Amino acid sequence: MSARKIAVCVMSRANYGRLKSVLQNIENNPFLELQLILGASFYNAEVPFPVVARIQCLLNSDDNEGMALTTGILLQQITHEFQRLKPDIVLVHGDRYEMLACAIAASYLNIPLAHTEGGEQSGCIDDKVRNAISQLADIHLVTTTASAQRLNKPNTHIVGSPALDILTTCDLSHIDTIPYFLILCHPITTKSENIDPLIDALKCFDIRKIWINPNVDAGNKQILKKIHTQDVTFMKDLPPEDYYRLLNNCKCAIGNSSSFIKEGSYLGSPVVLIGDRQIHRETWSNVVFANNNKHDIVKKIQYQLTQNQIKSSLFGDGTAGEKITAILAKVEL
Repeated sequence: MSARKIAVCVMSRANYGRLKSVLQNIENNPFLELQLILGASFYNAEVPFPVVARIQCLLNSDDNEGMALTTGILLQQITHEFQRLKPDIVLVHGDRYEMLACAIAASYLNIPLAHTEGGEQSGCIDDKVRNAISQLADIHLVTTTASAQRLNKPNTHIVGSPALDILTTCDLSHIDTIPYFLILCHPITTKSENIDPLIDALKCFDIRKIWINPNVDAGNKQILKKIHTQDVTFMKDLPPEDYYRLLNNCKCAIGNSSSFIKEGSYLGSPVVLIGDRQIHRETWSNVVFANNNKHDIVKKIQYQLTQNQIKSSLFGDGTAGEKITAILAKVEL
C-alpha cells in the first residue's frame, strides 16, 4: 500500500510556526508522504524539510487590491502544482488570504481539504476568510470545544493548536536579562487603525521595546515606516523557537497577534490586545483588551505588569501534531 500524499501549503512565517510540528510528524509517519509547498512571503524560506514547489505570487504593494491580486495569482499557480503533484489530501491552516486560494484550488480539483483552526472567531476580514475555508473543507481540525460547536460540521476533530507543540520541546530560557516589552501589531485590512496611540503609550515606559515585523497585509508599509522612527529593537522573520523565547520571557506582550492569545496562554505571558483585530477570540486570563487610545493602553499595560503568569491548556496540550497526523493517515476519503 502506497503512502498517502499530504500537500501542506505554507505561505507565511505564521503558517510555518503553526504547522511545523505537523510537518515533522507527517515526515516521520511511514504511511504518509509530505509534499511541502512554500510561497508568498515564505517563498525563499529555508526549512529542514524537502520542498516540492515554491510559488512566487506576492505583489509588492501595500493595499487591499494587492491582497486580492496575490490571491488570484496564487490560485492559478497552486492549481497547476496540485495537478502535477496529485496529493491525496491538501492541508491548510487558519485564516489568511493565501490559504483561501489553496482551498479553492483543492476543492475544484476534488482533492479532500483538511483545515486547522476553523470555527474560531476573531475580527476583521479574517473571520470571513476562515469561514469560507471551513465551508470548503472536508476535514476540520479545531483547537477547542467551543470552536467545534460553532463549526457544527461532520468530520470535526478537537486536536488543539499545533503551535503549542513547539513550546513543549524547545528551550524557552532567554539569556538576555534586560526586561523588555514584546510588540507585534498587524495591519487591520478592513479599516484604518492608527498605531500612533500605541507608540505614544510605549513612550511612557522606560523599558526596552522589541518590535516584531508585521504581516505582509495591506497597511504593512505604513506600520513599518512608523516603527523605524522609534527607539525600538526591530526583529524580522524570527524562527518560531526564537519568537517563543521572546514571548515567554517578556514583561508584557502588546499588540494584536493571535499568537499572544494561543501561545501566550500556554506560556502564561501577560498580554494587552489593542483594538478590534482579535476582539471575538476565546481568551485566557493572561489577556486584557485595550481600546486604541494612549491612556487605556497605558492603564492596561500597568495592570499587566502587576500580574503573575498563569498558564492554561485552553488551546491544547502540545500534542496536536501527533493527533492531526494520525487523523490524516486514517480518515476515510
